[in-house]
Amino acid sequence: MTARTESGFSLFGLSERRSIRLIQVTGVAIFLAAWQAFGASAPYLWSQPTRVVSELVRLAGRDLFQLTAATLSSLVIGLAIALVAGVVIGFFHGRYRTFRVMFDPYFAGFYSIPRVALVPLMVIWFGIRREFVVAAVVAACTILIVFSTTAGIRETIRAYDEVARSCSISGWRKFRDILLPGAIPFIATGMRLAVQRGLVAVIVGEFLVGLEGLGALLREARTESLVDLMFATAFACMLVGLLLFTVTSAVERRFSRWRPEAF
Repeated sequence: MTARTESGFSLFGLSERRSIRLIQVTGVAIFLAAWQAFGASAPYLWSQPTRVVSELVRLAGRDLFQLTAATLSSLVIGLAIALVAGVVIGFFHGRYRTFRVMFDPYFAGFYSIPRVALVPLMVIWFGIRREFVVAAVVAACTILIVFSTTAGIRETIRAYDEVARSCSISGWRKFRDILLPGAIPFIATGMRLAVQRGLVAVIVGEFLVGLEGLGALLREARTESLVDLMFATAFACMLVGLLLFTVTSAVERRFSRWRPEAF
């Protein structure tokens, strides 16, 4: 049944890639079947895959895409602001030691603060509006991009500073031609991490204040104890997260091609 090959293993004479895909599909099928059987004993607590799919179809005919678009719009705006702010702050943090020594404790402290502790303040500052959710994304994501940009700038300086000096490259030209291109793979890695944290911030923000989006759908399901709707909304959030992860991972690989592989 299973035969070892030079590259790995094979099931039923299939190639390694197809064997792995078969195992993955089998695992998913076993999980869904077990969930369907287990959920039959108490569907009001555990739901079932068939009920979740039925709920997703119902939501798709209702306002699922509109709610998903609302969530994504807040996420994209917040990420854009976080990217600009994170790259600018990260550049100064990585480039100038005085800036780094002065602000390091604040960045470390802000990174350690549970974001939920900032919710009451942000509600006061921004009100129960879409701006609150955008601000939650900015607060959640900026610090990750700051740290990744800092790492990229410092690594680039370590590797190419002597070359820049020997070629009399400095100022804006040094930033444009050396520091920024060298830091882009690190920034892309930071964005991949920030996207996932930003999605969580959007969902939680919408859930807490009841703004239109997938988080509000979860709030509705919790209020009315609709277990099928909870699972369906969670599944929709998972699909959005997987899509964003796939896109950002592709961008990261695209900008990291020049970096040597780790062994």
